[in-house]
Amino acid sequence: MVRSHKVDIGGLLAGGHQRMLITDEVPIEAFEGITFPDPAQVRLELSYADRMLVATGSVDVHAVGACDSCLEPVERDVHVDVNERLDPWVGRENDPFGESNVFTGTRLDVADLAQQLVLSVLPMGVRCSDDCQGLCGTCGANRNAGACSCINGDTRGKFKMEDTAQ
Repeated sequence: MVRSHKVDIGGLLAGGHQRMLITDEVPIEAFEGITFPDPAQVRLELSYADRMLVATGSVDVHAVGACDSCLEPVERDVHVDVNERLDPWVGRENDPFGESNVFTGTRLDVADLAQQLVLSVLPMGVRCSDDCQGLCGTCGANRNAGACSCINGDTRGKFKMEDTAQ
């Protein structure tokens, strides 16, 4: 059975000084070689002010991927502090690529919001450490494990100009 992660915020939009607390576990889809083996822990407080839905709280999830330099497994905990102001009157049907595309009518898609927030804080590339040596450009050996045994050594980034004049 698929669990719904859509929350009706119609009561908040009706006015007043209500607050809605959301605690949920939502799956995060894999992205660019990074997977999320466990559901994200979402803790949000929602309120309505100045015609905007205010969402504060946090999203925590465990990420797994491969180092972009040496291809070794990398695991990181990802934490996102949430402080968003979303326009609930412009939803997915009006602007599918807009900032408020997490709304369908008066329903907030918590899973979609968590997915977007987590992906927005991921680095462009994952590294196992700041001093990762990567792979040898000649033989492909992991240089973090020690020097490679190929004859040419690492020629990555080094160009030899051959004399082609005859």
